[in-house]
This record gives sequence, C-alpha cells and structure tokens, in this order.
Amino acid sequence: PPAETETNGETNLSTQAPVEDATTDSDTTLQETEAQTTAPAEDIYIQVIKPKERRSLYRLTYDSEAATPLTSEANMIKDMLESCSGTQIQPQKPSASKEKEIILCDSGRPEGKALYDSLAEGEFAIRVDATADGSNVKIYLAATSYRGYVACAEYLIDNYYTAEYGLCVPMNLDVRGNESGYTLITSDIDKLRDPCILVENGVYYAYGTSWKCYKNTSGDLSGPWVSLGKVASVSNPDIDGGSHWAPEVHKYNGAYYMFTTYLNSQTNHRGCTIMKSDSPEGPFVEITNGHITPKDWDAIDGTLYVDPDGQPWMVFVHEWTCMPGGIGSFAAAKLSDDFTHFISEPIELFKADEPTWAVSGVTDGCWLYTTAEGELLMLWSNFDVRGYVIAVARSSNGRLDGEWIHEDRPLYSQYLTGEYDGGHAMIFTATDGQMYLSFHSPNTATDDRKECPVFLAIKEEDGKLVWDTPKTTD
Repeated sequence: PPAETETNGETNLSTQAPVEDATTDSDTTLQETEAQTTAPAEDIYIQVIKPKERRSLYRLTYDSEAATPLTSEANMIKDMLESCSGTQIQPQKPSASKEKEIILCDSGRPEGKALYDSLAEGEFAIRVDATADGSNVKIYLAATSYRGYVACAEYLIDNYYTAEYGLCVPMNLDVRGNESGYTLITSDIDKLRDPCILVENGVYYAYGTSWKCYKNTSGDLSGPWVSLGKVASVSNPDIDGGSHWAPEVHKYNGAYYMFTTYLNSQTNHRGCTIMKSDSPEGPFVEITNGHITPKDWDAIDGTLYVDPDGQPWMVFVHEWTCMPGGIGSFAAAKLSDDFTHFISEPIELFKADEPTWAVSGVTDGCWLYTTAEGELLMLWSNFDVRGYVIAVARSSNGRLDGEWIHEDRPLYSQYLTGEYDGGHAMIFTATDGQMYLSFHSPNTATDDRKECPVFLAIKEEDGKLVWDTPKTTD
C-alpha cells in the first residue's frame, strides 16, 4: 500500500543544474586525496570516496545543455555512489575542470570522445588517467545507453568499494564490458497493487490488493488475464473496515492459504489474517478468528516461511504508523500446524532505516527465498531518493533469528532502469522454468501508466539474485 515518502534533505541532480564551482560546508574538513602507493605498481589505488567523509573531492562532470545531456545517467550514478557510501558528490559543467573528476563521456569533454567512439553497441568502458602522485585524476565513464552507465556504476561499487576503505580505484584501470540485459514483462491487468503469482497446473493466478484474483491460461505472462473478481471475505463482516491489502496465496499440505491484511473497524488497527480454500480460485474463508497478529499493532503484509526444521512461520510488517519515530520493522512468529494461531511471541528481524540508501521508515512486502547453498534472503520494499524499490537482506546464519545484512543497493529501483519505480515483490517460477519477480510498477500512477503487475526475469548467481535475460526459442 502507499506510504508517505520521507526525504533525506539532499538535492537530486534532476532539480539542480551543474555548478561552475562549489565549496564544502564550513563545518566540513576535507583531506586531500592521495594515491595509496603499494608495490607492485599495478596495485596502486586512488581513494575517490573516503569512509565517513561528508563530501568527496571528486566532481561528477556532465553537460546538461549538450545534445546528449546525460542528466538521467548523472542522477543515477550520483545516487548509486552516494547511497552506498553516504558521501555527497558535487556535479559540475565540463567548463569547470577540476583536478579530480568523474567524467561522463560524450557530454561536452572532447578528451573523452575517443573512448566513447571506440564502443560497440551495448558496451561500457571505464578508464582512469592519473598523475603519478595522484594529484590529478580523471575517471572516464563511457556507455552507449542508460543501462551501460548503470553497468559502469555497478562495476565500480562491486569491485572497488568497501565500507572500510570507501571507493578506491586502480591508478591504471582500463576496462570495458557489456551492459547486462534483462526482460521486463508488463501485464495487461489495468490496475493491481501487490501482485502475488501462483502457478498451478500450468495456469497463472494473480492475487492483489482488494482481494482480487486474475486467471491466465495463455502461457504468456503479458496476458490475457481474466478477472475472477473478489475471492475472499472476513468471517465477521461487522469488523471489516477495509484495507484489503496484499493477499498472498500459498499451497501447503494440499490446501490453499491466503495471507492478507485488513482493518478491524472496532480496534482501528490493521492486522494480518489467514484464509483457506480448497481451490486457488476461492472462496477463501478466514480461519484465524480475526487478526492473528497482535491486536494493538498495525501489522500488514504477512507471508509464509517454512524453516529448515519444517516449522511454519508468518513473517510480517510491524508498520511504521505505530512504531517509535515512524520507523517500521519486520517481525516473525511461529504458526500452529493448522495456521490458526501463533505458537510463539513475535521476534523483531530488522528496521526500515538500517540500509544506507533508505530515506523512509517504510517496511513493505516481505518475501523469503533460500539460495542453493542454504542462505536465507528476504525481499522487501522501502524508498530511496528516486522512489519505491525492491531491496534484499541476507541472514547471517540462514535462519530468521540471524543478523540481517543489507545489500549495498536495491535489486530494483527507478535509477537502475531510468523508467518507473516499483516494489512489493515476490518470486515465482514460470511454466518454462524461468524465475521471475512479480511486483507493481509504478508505485504511484502516472499520466501514461497505472500501477500494474510487471514481471522481471531473474536468476541466482553466486548466491545472489540478479537480473536475467531468458533464452528464447523459435
């Protein structure tokens, strides 16, 4: 469901023109960046972003008035570097050359044109030109598309950023590669938030907010999707206050269980409930005698997780609306074998403000995934500076009670695509064996697109979830 977005007070490039010059805040002391000299020579690194430094000495250079302004690309690179480090990067026009720069090629700097012109379609390149003492450093980023510039930022963060040392790039860095492809399928469902997909006997079922269900027998995720209407109801209609949010349907021991949310009109709290049906098409009947979550909490977005011992749990949101400081969290409690009640007190997993990129107290849309090596991941949604995102957290011990470690950047965000934001995701496997994320995008309707289910092809690679391009067959 929608939530208010808080901002971190920083200015985004899309609303700020590059400056000719800028000074740091009067209370900020910046140390000159020096080359970190070690032997052998090829292992000499230059520190671009220092840990706990408020601003980097490096300027992000692009031309907002050029024929190819690259403003969106500059926004994205700034957001990605700042979100992982917490360090601000100042933009500037090409005419305001400084000794230390990150330069987007083909945006007004003739010295970067040769690198840009050397690229094949879909390629990206990163090159560092530096004096021996590291006093003058130019880091050139070149790509033929928005996704190529995303690949540049991802390459720098994945290979050269650590929390201990910040961003340190090799003095002789000269690399090129291919941008990552991906497949995003947009459904023909006109408007549906929080979409959960169940695949049963070759048929796709999409459940979403308002307890609606859509059925697709075509084998094509884009559609057609046929509405089955509302497939669930509260057992005591006198307490049903609406907010019929985020239904998830799980097949368990031969039955179909819907984990979902509604508002109790008597307590005035939202809470999670569990409903049951013998068919994926419903009707789903409430089996928990009202909210299963604590009655004095605002709790939403319950999901099912079965641990390695075979114990079922509900993982859910302890919503920001009733939390100190407006900072939401995730909680989990053990379920009885028949799913009618909790058999343990809820435990807290983590809070919304833990990732460096998070700018809101929202915790939405949890979904658990176990990797091939037995590591436990959680998909969840919050806001970064560009909108609603899909994030990934990893348990340190492969169980719910582990320390949850957050990935440096979201799995899906508007800055990764340059198009729409989106979130509240789950994972399903299509009839052809391809794994997908299902989520709604955008989070708020635009003039040309309402909130609708979209499907992003993904795969597991070295224990991480990454975007994928499915193989096509003739």
